[in-house]
Amino acid sequence: MTRTLVIGGGPALPNDSDLDLFWSEACAAVPDLGGDHQVRSLGIDEETTGMILDFINAKTKVATFSLPWVMGAEGHPETKPGTPVILTGYDGAPRAVVRITDIRGTTFGEIGPAETGLDGPPVQDPEVWVPLHRDYWNGLLEKYGKSCTDDMPVLVEPFDVIYFKDT
Repeated sequence: MTRTLVIGGGPALPNDSDLDLFWSEACAAVPDLGGDHQVRSLGIDEETTGMILDFINAKTKVATFSLPWVMGAEGHPETKPGTPVILTGYDGAPRAVVRITDIRGTTFGEIGPAETGLDGPPVQDPEVWVPLHRDYWNGLLEKYGKSCTDDMPVLVEPFDVIYFKDT
């Protein structure tokens, strides 16, 4: 079993026993999940994270966005189509399993409506998405001595919701 934690500035780290129990529940509900998966935390605060999870459950947010710079710096394995990802709430509690269906490489400067339209409704407009993510990612990249630039690589990862647990 492979666990990859992509934690932004703020979300609580998930508890291993909670992750194991959640993964067992998800595998019982969806038998073909396999053993390998990643774990990712969401959001910038508790309220925003709750909204993001609601959009995922409603299938109005159908992709996630990753930074290869961070993945590489933290030694995380490359995400591939078919990879199941446990998404945790701001409190670290596992809430959903999504399956990555595609990986699209781009740069931050090339992000436009085709990419932002995959995100949740409040940020689908590039005029909202770009500054929000630039600020968020600058905070995340600061510890690596990097900043969000137009040539920064970004992975767009469309997904299907496989399992969702309401709290």
